[in-house]
Amino acid sequence: MPAPENRRMPLSCEPCRERKIRCPRSANRPRGPCETCIRRGIPPEDCVYLRDLYPRRPTLAAAAAQASAHAQCSLQADNARLLARINDLEELVRAQLGAAVAVPQQSPKLRNDASHLPSPDSTMHCPPRSAQDSDSTGMTLGDDCSPPAVTPPSSALSSVGTLLHFESGHERYEPLSSKWSSILGDGPVTRGIPRDLDRLQTPPDFAFTTMKADVQDLLSMLPPSSYCDELKNVYFGTFATLFHVLHDPTFDAEYTEFRDDPLQTPLPWLALLYAILGVAVTAVPEDSAFLWDLGRQQTAAENMGLLTSRYRAWAMKCLEADHYLWRHNLHTLQALVILIYGINHTHGQSWALLGTARNIAFALGCHVDPDAFSLDLVVAEQRRRCWAALNMLYTIQNTTLGYLDTIQPPFSVKLPLDVDDYQLTTGVNGSAPSRSGPPSKVSYLLFKFKLYDIASRICSSLFRHGHRPSYDTILSLDAEIGTQQHAVNNKYLLDTTTAALPDYHAVHLNILFGYTHQLTLLLHRPVVMQQQALSRSPINVATVGPYTRAQITKSQAKCVESSRALLGIHRVLHENEAYRTYRWYNRGIGSFHAFHAAVFLAYYCYVCCVSDPGDVEDSTITALIRELRDALRMFSDMARDGLSPICQKATPVLRKLVEAAAEREQGRYYHPHSQPAPPPAPQSAENGLDLLLLAEGLDPQQWLSPSLMDWNDWNSLVEASEVSGTSQLLQ
Repeated sequence: MPAPENRRMPLSCEPCRERKIRCPRSANRPRGPCETCIRRGIPPEDCVYLRDLYPRRPTLAAAAAQASAHAQCSLQADNARLLARINDLEELVRAQLGAAVAVPQQSPKLRNDASHLPSPDSTMHCPPRSAQDSDSTGMTLGDDCSPPAVTPPSSALSSVGTLLHFESGHERYEPLSSKWSSILGDGPVTRGIPRDLDRLQTPPDFAFTTMKADVQDLLSMLPPSSYCDELKNVYFGTFATLFHVLHDPTFDAEYTEFRDDPLQTPLPWLALLYAILGVAVTAVPEDSAFLWDLGRQQTAAENMGLLTSRYRAWAMKCLEADHYLWRHNLHTLQALVILIYGINHTHGQSWALLGTARNIAFALGCHVDPDAFSLDLVVAEQRRRCWAALNMLYTIQNTTLGYLDTIQPPFSVKLPLDVDDYQLTTGVNGSAPSRSGPPSKVSYLLFKFKLYDIASRICSSLFRHGHRPSYDTILSLDAEIGTQQHAVNNKYLLDTTTAALPDYHAVHLNILFGYTHQLTLLLHRPVVMQQQALSRSPINVATVGPYTRAQITKSQAKCVESSRALLGIHRVLHENEAYRTYRWYNRGIGSFHAFHAAVFLAYYCYVCCVSDPGDVEDSTITALIRELRDALRMFSDMARDGLSPICQKATPVLRKLVEAAAEREQGRYYHPHSQPAPPPAPQSAENGLDLLLLAEGLDPQQWLSPSLMDWNDWNSLVEASEVSGTSQLLQ
């Protein structure tokens, strides 16, 4: 800019004057730049004052020539800086997305395990060097960085981003492809950019935001402290051993902080506490003072239902007050997972809530193995447990609703460590060896995870409409079930010489074996039902269908064995006082599996009584009917107190089936040479035939879950048989 003779020289420096911003006119002039240029990163040589360049007024021609030369130099310098910044950005992107990733030498955990993806932050602090320092892969190295540990190209690399932690305690996962801040990490270009969700104020018309974050109101529905302590202990003594998604010592420490200062409790953690209380209520003994003091209903079942619904509702109120639909943390996810688990065991499906929880897990980056974020080991294991529990619940949904998501993306999250909580050490480099000895509380979750995977493949192989798999496929799946039974035995019973198995591990063992027998019934029962022995036009199994008579006989023996074992496990969990706190499981899914076994045994006994007497010995039929009567007694006891809706629905059906099978057994003993005339056909046996025909033709999918069973069909046939029996008496 020339210095005209008829104008006063500008007081601001050239960079400030060009951008029309205030120049503090540093007192160091002309020895140093102004404070604005220092803050903006302007090179010192560019912060110039025309007053210093033109102490005296030159001629117009000289001033023009001097200004032109200065402008040209300034333009060249600007271009050079711009090109340098572009090159820096390109090098950072190539370093993050290329096939080679720089791993710091001080991280042996990442260096020794090539399958672990490094944290994006660990690769973003190395300033690029000049082009001649680049290696053959095109990746530059900083002066303070170790040589790159070359890893094979992976498509999963592009899905690893940054886990952002906010001052409010919330978290958010940013994949590499979403924002430049994820690619650049905490590099020099983005350092200082605010990343706090609290600065994004919620608009007053934000969808689903109706609750106000008044902690005092949200604390008002908690039970008294003594009852709260009792319910917490019930949860960690019962439910947490079956569904071990929390780290017990961590929650105990957080609970102590809550007791000391409840008003400072974070809302997601308060939601987690309410979720725990809502689940624990279902395991409280029926005569507990807690139920009657707070429920004030007429029966224990009504008190449990009222308190469970209350605490679940307030858990959701806490989440809503925290705006969980757009900001979340690990406590948010843990609360939702425990809520879903409890609802599935008491009220049936909760798939809409499961979809929300799964998407929140994505938003928190739980689908990425925690090793990629260099997290504390305890936090990392809690994330893995949540992800495993979510996938287990999602597998149940997928098999129950007909494979909504048949193509799963390739997640790389490891399964949780099979160790107890006290063995986990804090710190990024903390380690806990996987044990091959006695079981831990996580063992049950890991076994159930594998068994649900087998269940999913059984459903995909057998339950497709119009498709019957080969018997080799059935035997292959049966062998996998046997392998898991052997593994469970080894884990829980291999080392019981020095100490008895704790009660909760004994319950785990019974439940796991019960579920393997349920899988055996799901696998082999459709083969047995192919013969349609009670239908008016039975299939000639010697010539029609994919299975031979020998194969059907083999599957029949498998089903009988598993049915008897299931009824035995149901009886042990019901009668053993040491397992009293686990009766909530037996009242729900445990009774449904036992009902499945009882229906098959009643069908089997009835078919044997109307078939060739030489096929099955009379003593075997008598023993099976005796077991069915014992099962009916247990179902009646559990239905009487109203705590098991499944037993209330199943007991009338089971009573008719047992009566029909028993009366058919009596008719089987008739010999025409020893009596003058055959006895009349038992009326209840004829009425029970309709129920057995229903059992024979029932879709196998209905045995997956109590919520899928069409109880109305059973009830209508029971009512019809009762009306028919009454009519016969009146005649």
